[in-house]
Amino acid sequence: MKKIMFVCLGNICRSPVAEAAFNHIITERGLDLKYSSDSSGTSAFHIGADPDPRMQATAEKHSVGMQHSAQEFTKSHFDEFDYIFAMDESNYDNIITLTQNQKIRQKVHMLRSFDPMAVTPNSDVPDPYYRGGMDAFEEVFDIVWRSCIEVIDLLESGKFSA
Repeated sequence: MKKIMFVCLGNICRSPVAEAAFNHIITERGLDLKYSSDSSGTSAFHIGADPDPRMQATAEKHSVGMQHSAQEFTKSHFDEFDYIFAMDESNYDNIITLTQNQKIRQKVHMLRSFDPMAVTPNSDVPDPYYRGGMDAFEEVFDIVWRSCIEVIDLLESGKFSA
């Protein structure tokens, strides 16, 4: 089984919705015995907290359930997960600084680099937390949904391997 970790800052908006979207898609496709995912944050701000209610409402609008308690990304996640997807450049840098091992660093990717609608490669998944309005949460849902579909398609085609 391939294990995927999604990482944002506080683990209450972007990464838990990416985890939920990924898990929803693999279940729909009957791939839940091949892949699993989890999420975490690069900060300890919200450890133990549920996902942001605005993100939960957005996911629920798309019939995607979110069951998660925020956790901090740790070095042990490098050993546990095959792929690690950062939501933005700051998260990516924070993850990379936890190891000097080049082989392990190859596990870390920017999630939006898999978004077929991204304007530039390695774009950030914008943080909706302070942007206000439900539109920001809807935009994030759409980005992570498209990106997760692309990741799963590439994994299934064998064009993306650990």
